[in-house]
Amino acid sequence: MATIRAFSVAAAIGAAVLLPAIWTPLEADDPVGTSVTFNREIIRIIQRKCEPCHTPGGLAMSLSDFRDARTWGRAIREELVEHRMPPAILARGYGEYETDPSLNAREMATFLTWLDGGMPRGDEAERPVKLTPDDIPAEPEAAAALRVALPVQTVPAREDLAVRRVVVDAGAAAGRIIARVQLHPGNRRVVRGALVFAAPAAAGSSGAAPGVFIGAWLPWQHAIVPPAAHAFALPARASLVVEMYYRGVDAMQTDQTALELILAADGATQGVDEVVIASSEQSSAQFRGRVQLPNPARIWAIQCGLDASVASIELRVERPDRSVEVLLWVPAVRPEWPLALTLREPVDLPAGSIVSFVAQRKATGSGAAPRVTLSVMR
Repeated sequence: MATIRAFSVAAAIGAAVLLPAIWTPLEADDPVGTSVTFNREIIRIIQRKCEPCHTPGGLAMSLSDFRDARTWGRAIREELVEHRMPPAILARGYGEYETDPSLNAREMATFLTWLDGGMPRGDEAERPVKLTPDDIPAEPEAAAALRVALPVQTVPAREDLAVRRVVVDAGAAAGRIIARVQLHPGNRRVVRGALVFAAPAAAGSSGAAPGVFIGAWLPWQHAIVPPAAHAFALPARASLVVEMYYRGVDAMQTDQTALELILAADGATQGVDEVVIASSEQSSAQFRGRVQLPNPARIWAIQCGLDASVASIELRVERPDRSVEVLLWVPAVRPEWPLALTLREPVDLPAGSIVSFVAQRKATGSGAAPRVTLSVMR
């Protein structure tokens, strides 16, 4: 924090007139020194929240090295203060989500203290050892994995957002129980994210709803994993509908991403259902949608289909006892990042509960009406 210098107005003017060569105001970002160092605190935040994108060969410049992070110091500060990076998609205090990439208050304060305190490097011996694949805990046991290659996609140069809907046959996975869907990006420089749906054969290729939501990939979230003993049941002769989100770079790129369908082990047979809330009312200013649950439901994941025409969205629940809870609030939609969220703890709703959303429209632009998908346990 910058040192505060207090002057009366007259004294300040007089000092400026009499001593123009030696008196200068203290800028807000002048370094004041800090005990926070890159190797002890900052690299740990970078590894948790930044390296999914800011790594060699990734979507953005690497911040894993002290020299790189220091070089980009002013830009990092601006991105943090403006809440542009990491993507501050969700308003805090409305639902608790496993897959929120934004910095918490402590991480933000630590990072800004380092940036404003001169960005010291610190002792190299205090830098944490980065985990190797052998150190990372194994995924839950699965019966087998089936790999499905997607067609090659072309990404134009400098296109900030390119969305491709790809439909492929589920092949041997059709009619099977799927524990989770893993996505393996072919070109990490341009792949921003993906949403995966299951649909009857030949469905999902038009502008209609793509099917049942079964997975997502974002740089900081590599799968949507149902709670223990639950899994997705693919229909017989199923198609897989994949919505790929790309960002162009300085030259045209190609990408061939692959899906890996992890079959559920024996015993993981409890199904996952979904409740879809479509837009039932719309005006020049808003979209609205609501559904009343006929049966009790346990919500564990939420996926919002939003495009550039939506400015913000609020999702709330009203229980039969008239208690109201805001489950999700996105104050500024960022269509370049698909919105697929896993709740830290499932939300239990009794029969008769009403789940509704209000989405504010942007003043300009048009697009598809939003839809919200609730993944629920039976």
